[in-house]
Order: sequence, then structure tokens, then C-alpha cells
Amino acid sequence: MTAQYRNNFDFLRFLGAALIIFSHSFALSLGYANIYEFDWHILIGQFGLAVLLVISGYLIPASWERLPDYKVFFRKRLLRIAPGLIVSILVILFIIGPIATDLTLTEYFAALFSPATWTTLPFYTDGSALGLFTTNPVTYVDAPLWAIPLEFFLYVVVAVMGIAGLLRYKNSMVPAIAVTVLLWAVCYMLQPFDKIRFMIYFFIGAFLWINRERIVYKWYAVAAMWLLAFMFFHTQVFYVFAFIAIPYTVIWFANLPLERLHNFGKYGDFSFGMFIYGYPLQQTIVHFMPSIEIWQLILLSFVFTVPVAVLSFYLIERHALAKKDKIRTDKDL
Repeated sequence: MTAQYRNNFDFLRFLGAALIIFSHSFALSLGYANIYEFDWHILIGQFGLAVLLVISGYLIPASWERLPDYKVFFRKRLLRIAPGLIVSILVILFIIGPIATDLTLTEYFAALFSPATWTTLPFYTDGSALGLFTTNPVTYVDAPLWAIPLEFFLYVVVAVMGIAGLLRYKNSMVPAIAVTVLLWAVCYMLQPFDKIRFMIYFFIGAFLWINRERIVYKWYAVAAMWLLAFMFFHTQVFYVFAFIAIPYTVIWFANLPLERLHNFGKYGDFSFGMFIYGYPLQQTIVHFMPSIEIWQLILLSFVFTVPVAVLSFYLIERHALAKKDKIRTDKDL
């Protein structure tokens, strides 16, 4: 990327989070039992998550390069994730939960503070222990949260490689990519281990950053990659080409000189709030409107989620990000 213009990462993050919300509208209306691997709306959601992981993979090694200090590195990562995530969990448990539970308030809070509840499956995996969404087609409370521990693990991988001095080697991500592809091939049919494939997008994003001076991005290369991918649609080979096509497309688009998109995030980055609040808000809508049409759920999902994400950014995330930026400034001094 030249110094003549900025990038489109803020737009792409918003798009990725929006596609996940769009996709979940189908899953939460129809139920996962009625969703199939190559349904177009499922692939759109997976594309959205892949976009977010590619961006993360591209920018996190850059962060390490700017400040190769593991204490600073993890403080910055925690400041970006933890404040908003913790508040979202509290909102779910103490605002959405009491409103949407099938239990009485007394029963709900008794279950909430019971050790038995916290020794069962996490609330975001199954809300039945709290009486949440038990009559919905899907009983999960905030299913996308599975991706956050995975991403933090990837931060650890980057930090370990940085400490070991491996990030300075152009092919340092190749073994990580190869091992992850092999694990995905072995665990393809084993849920939830099939989600390992999303790590590949992060590692390829990191590879593209490390080799940024050697890789040329062209629109016809993007077209060729997607043509090859869709030639193998409805087969597992499609995913293999998508592992290459999606990261290349994301970084190509991020660096396009699209002036209108350069300032997309000037009012804030609302993608994280959309990611952590979208699912429980959608579940709440389905709970109170069980006969809602999918297109109506899509519309209401954005009507409720975007304002909540904006509040999350301005009330919580922005202040944590200011501390994150101050870490860099203090270190420079």
C-alpha cells in the first residue's frame, strides 16, 4: 500500500460482521438441522468470518513488528477484546436473560448463581440451564463467541513466533498453514474440530503481511481464483481454493484506492459490537416473534444490533482503545 491513500479495512470488518448476522438469520429461523453445508446463506456467513480472520492475520503480525514486546502485545490485544466482551456477557446475563427466560426471575437468578450452572456447558453453547431460548429452533445464546478463544490462541502463536524471531522469515507461516490444513483434513467430519479450517485464513493473512513487498494484487488474479473455486463447488476442493481466494481478495480490496471507503470507520469500528451482540439479539427477536419471516428477522437484526454496537463502541470500546494507543505512545517515549 502506498502512502497516497489509506485502506478499506474498516469497511471490510463491518461487511464481515454484517454477513455473519445475515447468515445467522437463516440458521436461527430454520434451525441448524435444516441447514446444509453448501447452502448459499451459510457460505456467506463463513465468508464473513473468514474476512475478519484474514484481516486479523494480516494486521496482528504488523502490530508485533511495530512493538515486539510480548507484554505490550497482549495488553493491547486484551484491551481490544476484553472490555467489550465482558460487558456484552453481563448484558446478556442481566438484561436479555431476565427478559427472555422461560423461568421466573427468582428461578432465573437462582440458576444463574448456582455452581451447577457454571459446571455445565457454557451459556453461549446451550441456554437451557437458564431457561433461555428453549423454544427457539436453536437454543444457543451467543454461539459466535467460540471464535474469540480461537483467535486469542492465534495471537499466542504470533507472539511465540515473534519471540523466537521467526516472523522475519518470509516462509515462516508455511508450516503453520500446512499443519492446519492437515488437521482440518483429518478433523473435517468431527465437530467442533472442523472449525480448525478458519485458522488457515488467519495464517494466510499473516503470510500475506510478511510477504507484502513481494506479492502483487491484480483483479484478474482474483477472478481466476474464484473461477477455480466455483469449478469445484459442492466438493471439499472448493474450500481449498477458498483458502487462497478469500485472503488474496480481502487484501486486494483493502488496498484499492476507493476514497469513499477510506473514511468508513471515521465514526468508529462497530464490527466487534455487531459480532458479540448480533446473535443474542437475533435469538431474542425469534423468541418473542416465533413466526417471523426470514427477511423480517434480517431487517430487525440490523435495526437492533447496529445501535447496540455503536453504544458498545462509544461507551466501552473507545475508552479501551484510547488506553491501547497510549501504550504505544508511552513505549515510544
